[in-house]
Amino acid sequence: MGFIKTATTALLVAVLLAGPSAASDDPLEFCYEAPKDLSKHRHLVLWGTYYHTKIAQDSKSGIDLLDAHNKPIGPKLDRENWCKAALEGAAVVAMPDGSKVIVNVRDADGPSQVNCDSYYPHLHARARIGMRHTRFFKVTSPKVKYGYGIDNMPLAAFRTIAVDRRQFPIRYRALLYIPKLKGRKLTLHDGTAITHDGYVFAADTGSGIRGHHIDFYTGFVNENPFPDLAGGASHTFSAYLVKDETIRKQLLELHSDKPAAGN
Repeated sequence: MGFIKTATTALLVAVLLAGPSAASDDPLEFCYEAPKDLSKHRHLVLWGTYYHTKIAQDSKSGIDLLDAHNKPIGPKLDRENWCKAALEGAAVVAMPDGSKVIVNVRDADGPSQVNCDSYYPHLHARARIGMRHTRFFKVTSPKVKYGYGIDNMPLAAFRTIAVDRRQFPIRYRALLYIPKLKGRKLTLHDGTAITHDGYVFAADTGSGIRGHHIDFYTGFVNENPFPDLAGGASHTFSAYLVKDETIRKQLLELHSDKPAAGN
């Protein structure tokens, strides 16, 4: 979700989820069972793209990331990485002292600062103009590893999807099951191998997402992990809006920066 993914989104690295008993942040636990009767769930035909989080180096001579009051928040990025952070919604910035800072898009309401048109000429003019006004904030929650999607929901690699901000045909916090995603072998940025269970969760949005288009969040993985699902409008696939409150609530907990109940 960045400017094209909304002015509030996020960041990541590889992650997640939980077995049927409890939500987990273990990337190996993509282990929910498929719905027993898909005919009981609403069928959709979708097409997809993907987005990821950039790991960027702090640049002493770079461009300040400004907050809502137009004050620098600390890290500086060169123009290309500034624009990438604005587009994707977040970035991890490697600082000179070896620390890493997660920065997230706050909104696109500040004075014009950076022109990114040369990097993204394919974007709609409104999106390109909006990116120039991007404002950021530092992510400080210890539970947030990659940044935020909509409504301050932390992003989760290979679990979060961005959907149309008009919430049609998919509403925020909806649970989707994609049969072609189940059993898919994927590799995280750190080399960890996972086998996907087919479930994704609508926790992000973006100005470039319309209708039956969804955007898969892939953490720090910057190459298309499944061209048949995230290959654009010419590659459609079936998905189901699943009404399983147990799984949905566990994925909602995964996408929360509040401590789990009982902790």
